[in-house]
Amino acid sequence: MVMARCMDWLRAVAALWVGVWAGAALAASAPPAAESRVALVIGNAAYPQDALRNPVNDARAMAASLRRLGFTVLLHENTSKAAMEQAVLDYGRRIATGGVGIFFYAGHAMQVRGRNFLVPVDAQIDQEAKTRVAAVDLDLLLEQISEARNRVNLVILDACRNNPFEAKLRGGRGQGLAAVDAARGTLIAYATAPGSVASDGSGRNGLYTEELLRALDQPGLKVEEVFKRVRVAVSERSNGTQTPWESSS
Repeated sequence: MVMARCMDWLRAVAALWVGVWAGAALAASAPPAAESRVALVIGNAAYPQDALRNPVNDARAMAASLRRLGFTVLLHENTSKAAMEQAVLDYGRRIATGGVGIFFYAGHAMQVRGRNFLVPVDAQIDQEAKTRVAAVDLDLLLEQISEARNRVNLVILDACRNNPFEAKLRGGRGQGLAAVDAARGTLIAYATAPGSVASDGSGRNGLYTEELLRALDQPGLKVEEVFKRVRVAVSERSNGTQTPWESSS
């Protein structure tokens, strides 16, 4: 009787180990879960002071391209300051779970005392001090990325167009955008070099976004190859007056 019980116990243990081993083998052979891909895309064009032709078109085209590449896209058009800031905070929560994040912005932007601000369509700026309360500080986005600590982040700024408030501001501001150091695992791409102005384009899309969309349609390119192609094409088409620039870590 004792021997029979021992044999039954050994069979149960053996069956348990077989089940554990089979489960482990199945888990090892299963394909890995798809990595999260999230993109926040904003296009601002309907500025009362200086409306732009292409940013909404740019945003829609970029959103469609990223969706084809497997991204969940959060698309916002002609956005107020409050809505832009909320979108950035929501994006930060999304990328906190890991994976790849892309932020794309087309529209007016400006620098004040070395800090970059994205300009919402409801901004009213008649003096330098108002910039901090009327526009969206790029640091808000960069802080969200830094806190998320996900694997890879791209920040794409087709936002170096002319400053619509330039005539009202004196001192402390510069043309175009200021250079920003990229955090670990982040690439920041500018439509043109720091301190320079980019073209809004005469066609359906801005010059920079048009070339970026073309490069994204090429399969198998590494990130650095995509932006290298864009840089060369934009520089050639603008006869050297606009040269895209990247900062990465």
